[in-house]
Amino acid sequence: MKIAFTGKGGSGKSTLAALLVAHLRVAGHRVLAIDADVNVHLALLLGVTVSADGALSNPANTRRVREHLLGTNPLVAGAEHFVPTTPPGPGSRLVTLDENDPILVAHAETLDPRTHVMHVGTYEARDIGAGCYHGHLAILENLLSHLDLGADDWVVCDMVAGTDAFANSLHAQFDVIVVVAEPTPESVSVAVRYRELAAAAGVGDVLAMVGNKVADQADLDYLVRELGEAPLAVLTTQAGLRRARQAGTPPRPADLDDASALACIVSHARSRPMNDQRREALMRTLHLRIAAKGWVRSAHGDVTTQLGPARV
Repeated sequence: MKIAFTGKGGSGKSTLAALLVAHLRVAGHRVLAIDADVNVHLALLLGVTVSADGALSNPANTRRVREHLLGTNPLVAGAEHFVPTTPPGPGSRLVTLDENDPILVAHAETLDPRTHVMHVGTYEARDIGAGCYHGHLAILENLLSHLDLGADDWVVCDMVAGTDAFANSLHAQFDVIVVVAEPTPESVSVAVRYRELAAAAGVGDVLAMVGNKVADQADLDYLVRELGEAPLAVLTTQAGLRRARQAGTPPRPADLDDASALACIVSHARSRPMNDQRREALMRTLHLRIAAKGWVRSAHGDVTTQLGPARV
């Protein structure tokens, strides 16, 4: 399963992602946690020290990952011709959650043999005036497209706040996207806009709204009214979790007064994996859209040739 967390900045999406990683670890699953937020909070919440050298978006790391993924795929002219939507093809190397997978060994921090953490990176001095964070996320899109997950494997991704997932293909890469909403007008407006864009992109059913920092019934009523639906799960204001964070310790399900929301999210995700044919169709459409962009044609030529035959 591939699950992502998003929402307005400060809504608690990184903390919820970290709590879900801990919940899945306790249950014995293999987990790859990916920090794709420019603020790089998930990795820190999991106790991982991040560095520019270890970021997936570090140019040297991006090149090495793409060279590995390329393998002998004849449909892609070279690792430098990967675009965000480049699909795997004949001869591509896929990434697994085996502890000895070369990509995990080289580019992930190991919490235990079944739990690994990657981070995309943040703005560095070299990026000033030279690009945007969307460019950094392209390597994440390549990695997600080339994953080969086992039946009980999980990828948990903390995404950039807001609606940046619609810039390229991230909205089509996950089985479930959890939109975390606080009972405030600003947070709810982001959640509602996210739902509108997801519907337009054909992935409205992938979203799951989760309420966070709900203090009382009035807060819950507000969320239901403004979202137009009851959240899938609700977490109340958690004093124990706040105390743990103030002490500098990683968040744990045991810090919650009631951890049932995590089990609810897992159960929901299990019930609705996106089938391969649907994801391939979505990604194919997005790839053709990107292929038509002028900067892609100038830099890479006709990348429609990276697509294999469409499934019938």
